[in-house]
Amino acid sequence: MTRLSTEERFWAKVDKNGPLWNGTPCWLWLAYKDAGYGRFWLSPNLIQAHRFAYELLVGPIPEELQIDHLCRNHTCVNPAHMEAVSHRINNLRGNGLGAQGARKTHCPQGHSYDLLNTYFWQGGRHCRACGRVAALKYWRKRG
Repeated sequence: MTRLSTEERFWAKVDKNGPLWNGTPCWLWLAYKDAGYGRFWLSPNLIQAHRFAYELLVGPIPEELQIDHLCRNHTCVNPAHMEAVSHRINNLRGNGLGAQGARKTHCPQGHSYDLLNTYFWQGGRHCRACGRVAALKYWRKRG
C-alpha cells in the first residue's frame, strides 16, 4: 500500500469548485472543522487548514500576522482569497461588535463622530453633542 504524502492527504480533503468570490472559486475544506475553520492533522498537531494552504502555496506567515479570509468563507483554503494582516486589521474587517462600532460614522442621534465632536472614555467613543444634552438634562433635574 502506497502512503500518501502530506500534500496529497491535504488536497484530497478540498473541493475546488466552491462559490465564486472575486471571479475565482472558494476551495472548500471538506474534512474536520472546529469553530467554523478547517483543521488538518499534521502530526503531532491539529493545524488550521487555511494556514497550511497559505504557507504551502504563498510562503511563511510572519509571526505577528494572521490570515484574513477576504471571501468571508472560513472553510475556504484558496490562498488567493486570503491576506496576511495584523490582528487589529483582521478584527476590524470582521463582523464583531468592535468592528461594527468602528465603522459607525455617526452617533445614534445622527451627530458626526469627527475630531471635534468625539471623545473617548472607558474604552468607548462618545458624542460630545449628546453628552452636553445629557448633562444639561441632569443639572436641570437636580434643580
